[in-house]
Amino acid sequence: MNDDQLRELLKKWGDIKPKSNFEANVWRRIRAAEAEQRERFTAAEWLRRLLPQPALAMAAAVAVSVLIGSSVGVLASRERAAVTNAELEFLGSGTLAGGYAKLTTGGTR
Repeated sequence: MNDDQLRELLKKWGDIKPKSNFEANVWRRIRAAEAEQRERFTAAEWLRRLLPQPALAMAAAVAVSVLIGSSVGVLASRERAAVTNAELEFLGSGTLAGGYAKLTTGGTR
């Protein structure tokens, strides 16, 4: 961008003369450094860049909340289902309470 300033500085350094492919080598090194930086993009880096943005931070918070809430809900419902089945075993057809329940609800006699 400031080629004129660079040329002025190089002219002041009379004893140092750049090679003919100096500029091409500089740009090659710059592209190589950029490519190296792009390869180091990790998930943690991705999150670090996205979370400072308020909308994305809220979306991430909602997604984590839904994930945790649904996981807890599924686990809690499994425990309740096991307890409910255990509580209703006394109403089985081979028990006195089960037979009485059948009679009172109109089941077969």
